[in-house]
Amino acid sequence: MIEISLEEFSNKVKESFKKDNPYLTDEEVDKYFESEEAKKEILNRYNYDLKKYKSGEYTYDVFMIGCVASVAFCLTYMYE
Repeated sequence: MIEISLEEFSNKVKESFKKDNPYLTDEEVDKYFESEEAKKEILNRYNYDLKKYKSGEYTYDVFMIGCVASVAFCLTYMYE
């Protein structure tokens, strides 16, 4: 099983978020990802999805592609 850190997961979410929101500057994205709202959402989803990955319910691809995209999509709707 490949270990995935919160930092790696968060960076992948950020990459996906940037692709989904090309009209935002890097500074706007960075500022949002430093917000408590974004940090809390990423941490909660990481912990939830990591348990499913470690239990074998999710494959690596589901965790690093599907879950990452899901979090980025959610953050897009939460973005003010």
